[in-house]
Amino acid sequence: MKGIIFMKSTKGKAIRAVVALFMLSSLFTAPAFGAAKKEFPVVNLKECGTRNQIADGKDGRQYKCSISAGGLRWKRTGLKAGASQGSSASAADTAKYANVSGSIAIDGSSTVGPLTGVAAEEFQKVSKTRITVGISGTGGGATRFCNGEIDIANASTPYNASQRALCESKGVKFTELRVATDALTVVINPRNTWAKCLTVAQLKRVWEPGSKIQYWSQLDKRFPRLKMPLFGAGTDSGTFEYFTESINGKPARRSRVDYTPTEDDNVTVNGVKRSRGAMGYYGFSYWRENTDINKALQIDGGKGCTSPSLEAVLDGTYTPLARPLLIYVNNAKVKSNNAIIPFLEFYAAQLDDLSQRAKFLPLTARQKKKLNDDIAVLKAN
Repeated sequence: MKGIIFMKSTKGKAIRAVVALFMLSSLFTAPAFGAAKKEFPVVNLKECGTRNQIADGKDGRQYKCSISAGGLRWKRTGLKAGASQGSSASAADTAKYANVSGSIAIDGSSTVGPLTGVAAEEFQKVSKTRITVGISGTGGGATRFCNGEIDIANASTPYNASQRALCESKGVKFTELRVATDALTVVINPRNTWAKCLTVAQLKRVWEPGSKIQYWSQLDKRFPRLKMPLFGAGTDSGTFEYFTESINGKPARRSRVDYTPTEDDNVTVNGVKRSRGAMGYYGFSYWRENTDINKALQIDGGKGCTSPSLEAVLDGTYTPLARPLLIYVNNAKVKSNNAIIPFLEFYAAQLDDLSQRAKFLPLTARQKKKLNDDIAVLKAN
């Protein structure tokens, strides 16, 4: 019996540990990686603290932790307990990890967290490792990472000069690995029938420092005079940094302050769901999971109105909100922790399946080759 410990932090300091221990069929919608067994019925359905968590109920049915009625609630999927979606991974692919043991500490971006969380959960099924995944935000994760508190950090934006300087001052050398692509998504309530596409200039008017826009009619006279509650990333988030620089211009991190900031994207999902006039932003995977209760705006970055998608990211039309998603690995800890390289190799090998399950935009063939090459260099050193 093993699982991931998910930790939520504020301003980079862990203030609460939410422990979610599940048997082999739990946590995320899980294809059977390797020789996963089914004789472990899960679960305590009182614990629903992580979006997309999958658990088997005592009634023999499968349940999914989903957003409902302003919070996270168990919803029955209609599948039988222990059901899986299938996977390209075989027992032969994963047998080499059977004797890998040890613990790995991970923290950082709430955007990248679900993808790394799926990888961690599946790796624990085929190994003897114990992995913690925190979601304190890119900034919070960077602070912990540079202080040597964790082995790997998730990041939704490349480390900036001050973060790199902090790591250097602490003697922490690292390797940056790209694991996915994101189309940062601006969302509105599904009952919003008037706004289908906004220009970057209009988004700037909404989100720039000192913005006076409180009603939709102030943005466009054709829009109704309806209050516009705003939800977005907290200031410790890489999403905040990327969004503010892309929309408001350099320097990054300049934004109006009268909105609801959060390191937990579920707060934004719920906030937009509750208010007809609301607007928010978060990573593409969260919108993919919540298309029934949040609607994505098309963005006109100078190449016409474009919806977020892998195709639009690859052809360059979804601008300026396409971005790489990263993990940072402490080089010294790789040498002292024999579990890290096997985990990274597993992560890379199963990345297509993991990205599909976690609803992330996958890497291209060239990007996957670079990821494998970078891991090989890290392993050799």
